[in-house]
Amino acid sequence: MTSPLLTIVIPTVNRAHFVGRAIESALAQDLADIEIIVSDNGSTDGTAEVIARYDDPRLRKYRHTKTMPPQEHGNFLLDAARGEFFLGLSDDDYIEPDFARCAVNLYARHSELSFIYAACTLHIGDVELPALHGPEVEDGLDFIAAFFGNLRNVCWCACVTRVEDLRVIGPIPSDRFLGDMFYWTKIAFRGPVGCIQQPVAHYTFMTADNMSSGIRVINWAREVQTLADESSYRFHEHCRDGVQLGHFDRSVRRFVAISVADQFVWTSIRGAAKSSLLTAAWAALPYYWHQPIIWKRVFAALVIPKTTLRRLVLWKAATAAAAHQRIIRNWRKHLL
Repeated sequence: MTSPLLTIVIPTVNRAHFVGRAIESALAQDLADIEIIVSDNGSTDGTAEVIARYDDPRLRKYRHTKTMPPQEHGNFLLDAARGEFFLGLSDDDYIEPDFARCAVNLYARHSELSFIYAACTLHIGDVELPALHGPEVEDGLDFIAAFFGNLRNVCWCACVTRVEDLRVIGPIPSDRFLGDMFYWTKIAFRGPVGCIQQPVAHYTFMTADNMSSGIRVINWAREVQTLADESSYRFHEHCRDGVQLGHFDRSVRRFVAISVADQFVWTSIRGAAKSSLLTAAWAALPYYWHQPIIWKRVFAALVIPKTTLRRLVLWKAATAAAAHQRIIRNWRKHLL
């Protein structure tokens, strides 16, 4: 069979209430040269029945009788991909109909790009917040520096990479949960990074069974620190500007602290016992103690009831979204 340009993979387990939306958004792509792989990782709810409703020549379905670890499942999907490019679409996320076309066209215009990500809409509960993104083409080092400076939001449902690049890096190790960062933090050092400027992807936060928000805080802290250390090592290999290196190192330390503190918040909202959070706060202390401004997030996760904390997060997200819209309106007035 002729290889498609783009493979969209949708891993799922026990997400009957979400997976249909993800599949439909993939099937709605206005680029014909794609394949869609849906892999049911041993669901015991109605997920299999939902998947069975869809019949399309671009769609390939897999059903596993036992639930394998997410890393193993991700490696299975990469092995199954036949396309030149790869998009990992979580079962609770979705994409706009022109996503695939925009990504392929951007690669066609700039063949030197290491990978592509898209402007994205973050759905935090009922609040929509635009993700932070950069220019259409950005130097790889500049992108990495901006990401660890918390100036870029990169969501896996908005990333398109070359299948061959993923395979060269190799399978996701069994002790890694953040498979997206495992790959693109390496690929970005290979060349410029591209960005689709219009918001063509949707990433959902705060679903009750969101996998990333359910990772234990100490495991999250260790992995984010490992990814940050790996990226820092590569950044130092490529950059010889002492001032820029010092700024980057400070940004990395702050990034890790913020990421760990936010994981405390998500874990608390999911209903973790305060006693277990207190234990985690002590175990993860080395990852955030040097950033006193971050302590209040950990403290909030430890003492504020989850319902109140959820309202607080939604309020802050709504405030940020309103501020962003004011900036956009003022920017447009300035142009006119």
